[in-house]
Amino acid sequence: MNFTIIFLNVYFIMTVVNGAQIFAFVPIYGQSHWNVMDAVLQTLVSAGHNVTVITPFIKKEKIENYTQIDSSFYMTRSASAPFKNVIGSDGIQYLIETHLISCEAIYKRKDFWTVLESKKYDLFVTQLLGSGCDSYIAYKLQVPMIAVTTSAMPTWLNGEFSNPLITSYTSTLNVAMASPKTFWDRFLNTYDYIKSISKSWWYNRRATIIGRNYFGKDVPDSYTLMKKISLVFVNSHFSFNLPRPWIPNLIEIGGIHVTDPKPLPKDIQQFIDDAPEGLIYFSFGSTVKMDSLPAKMQISLQEAFAELPQRILWKYDGEVMENQPKNVMIKKWFPQRDIMAHSKLKLFIYHGGLSGINEAIINQVPILGIPLFSDQHRNIANAVFLGIGLSLDYKTIDKDSVLTAAKEIIKNQKYKQNIQELYKMFKDRPMSPDMLVTYWTEYVIKHNGTEHINPASNDMSWYQYHQLDVILIIILVSISVLIIVLYTLIIIKDSIVKCFHLKQIKTE
Repeated sequence: MNFTIIFLNVYFIMTVVNGAQIFAFVPIYGQSHWNVMDAVLQTLVSAGHNVTVITPFIKKEKIENYTQIDSSFYMTRSASAPFKNVIGSDGIQYLIETHLISCEAIYKRKDFWTVLESKKYDLFVTQLLGSGCDSYIAYKLQVPMIAVTTSAMPTWLNGEFSNPLITSYTSTLNVAMASPKTFWDRFLNTYDYIKSISKSWWYNRRATIIGRNYFGKDVPDSYTLMKKISLVFVNSHFSFNLPRPWIPNLIEIGGIHVTDPKPLPKDIQQFIDDAPEGLIYFSFGSTVKMDSLPAKMQISLQEAFAELPQRILWKYDGEVMENQPKNVMIKKWFPQRDIMAHSKLKLFIYHGGLSGINEAIINQVPILGIPLFSDQHRNIANAVFLGIGLSLDYKTIDKDSVLTAAKEIIKNQKYKQNIQELYKMFKDRPMSPDMLVTYWTEYVIKHNGTEHINPASNDMSWYQYHQLDVILIIILVSISVLIIVLYTLIIIKDSIVKCFHLKQIKTE
């Protein structure tokens, strides 16, 4: 009897969850973003679910239960840009506008509407890039929505999920600090928080307009729909991202994109084999064209590398590098995952993207960061705070600073030991990232959303959330009491003076 009940319960759960129809959208044509998004989608496919995705990254091999709708011919690729174009940007405007353009591009297409209406879906999955313009898809399908971030949780989106970002001790995404310590730190952190939210509101105004143009004039505004997102998979882990307030429907899956290493191409393998002192890997990812670096910066790097005993793999966009050091190999593309796993790798020099950080931790490789824009400054600040690397300022970088930092990290074993300890904490989880994705996705499908774990603050206005009405009342009552007390004291004082004056008159 008990066995029958257990069997029926298990069978019911499996039939509810297995083989779900999932519709997904990739709103940015960027490789590092896709690596994380693809890992999540392939995890769901491996769990037996049917995924239909609009993506610019089309796989050549056929995968069962995985349907691809090619968007590469109408989306602009987020490729390497000239150095001067990306330096100092916080990325907010770029991410939001990219998201809005992508939404409008697919909404104009008949094949999007055909696929959307071709079957009954159980779930919508998208990237939490910057806007809520694609939340109208979940609204149209009347299904729960899951979002994926390829960075840590964006500052300007915490409020949409009522996740508290307390600026007194929790750093925002774009500040160059692990955690505020001084008054000035807290001031700058708070300023960045207000600036990020303001910029997000300003640049995201078109989201509701786009939604109502294509889904009907009576649909809710995009902010209302974003609050209905059931779950967010965040590409971070508290061991590196540092402890912070975290609501239960934000799930950290940092490292999910890191796959098992493959054999290296023969020329790269030979280059590494002939490096008795080990290897350094230098890359700015798909963000910056290395051949567009300022001349002073490039010369400083070349001169420093030439004096190091290690061999260097330098991801370089040009065909030829003038004055290329003899111990440097340049290529437009390197198999980063496979290089990072090599036992001879001593140091990873890079710009500070979070996916690269996760790879460095998993492969226990110390970091020399040269942050250029957006969240890279905080990521490298965290690395320095945790003792797994050092940071260089691109504005003041020179040969000596590169040499000193590289030699310090390679020779001082504390950096290697610290990242080995961090790796143990990073990997020590009750579930692996792919198991977390499977479990929580099926949880959302099974319960048709996560309203039951949403905080009550979701239904509060901003002034109620920040207790401004309570604070105002306290201030007004305090002022009123102070006025009454002062007035009473004045009356008492006047009475005493008057009484004293009368006594004097009587005495005279």
